[in-house]
Amino acid sequence: MLRVRAFTISLLLALLVVSCGGDGSVVSDDEGGNSDFPKVIRMIESTTNFTADDVKSIGWKAQKDFLLDYPGATTAKWGFLNAAEVGVLIYSSADEAKTLGVTAAEAQTFHNEDGEAPGDGTMDRTSCQSAGWQSAVKEISNGTSKVSASYLDPQEDAGIPPSQKMPCPVRVPTYNDYTVIGNLVMMCEGDGGKPLEPSTNCKELEKWLTK
Repeated sequence: MLRVRAFTISLLLALLVVSCGGDGSVVSDDEGGNSDFPKVIRMIESTTNFTADDVKSIGWKAQKDFLLDYPGATTAKWGFLNAAEVGVLIYSSADEAKTLGVTAAEAQTFHNEDGEAPGDGTMDRTSCQSAGWQSAVKEISNGTSKVSASYLDPQEDAGIPPSQKMPCPVRVPTYNDYTVIGNLVMMCEGDGGKPLEPSTNCKELEKWLTK
């Protein structure tokens, strides 16, 4: 499975070079297994080297570092923007964002044919779709409820918050869409905290950063 996914990501990288639309976006459902779970990928050319402060200036509230390793990333954190979770990866160059960043974003937005997270230790942030879980879990993040979990091996989860260790019947990727602009990769939760809803944050990122 991992070999197949690696091949798909390599193919996607090649296609992105030649298939971006006029607005710099690509709609892809290849990683989702079927067209019921599409995601929007935006590749935007920029010569600006963005920093974490640039992202914070548009309202991003950084929370914690990701638990997994992100080779080449100088910043790898999750946080909130406009009441939705976003993951931010910053690289030294746009080329690294287009290669290492896209590989990372594909892994973090991957879902199987049922729309669920893979559960193989490759996904940092997931959301639980159980109503019981939502009422039981409260992340410490400005007092807002947050339903997230990690698929890291229990023996290696010392850094996982207690709320993320609770059992959950159905886990899905927190992030569905992602945008690459210059050296920055932003992975976005859907509007309203709904995993498969389009993300305004990813759609408007270029406008907000360059206004």
